[in-house]
Amino acid sequence: MSPTRNYWLGNAQFALKDYKSALATYQGLLKAFPSMPKTPDVLLNVAGCQKGLKQTAAANKTLKQLIAKYPTSEAAAKAKKLLAAAK
Repeated sequence: MSPTRNYWLGNAQFALKDYKSALATYQGLLKAFPSMPKTPDVLLNVAGCQKGLKQTAAANKTLKQLIAKYPTSEAAAKAKKLLAAAK
């Protein structure tokens, strides 16, 4: 499994609004490569899939985890905006 290939596969699935498949791809990626450089972006995408699947509580939890683990990442800044907009 290539982390780069699977990251882009998940993005393609997300773009096609196949949130269930994208979520499975991203979760597999996080499991296989937990410390890859794209991890904050993958977590942000996981939250996007969860929102797309109407799993709002899970999405908010994922966004909070992202902010806690990677507070200085660009993805965390986006996550903060998404959480603020959800209130």
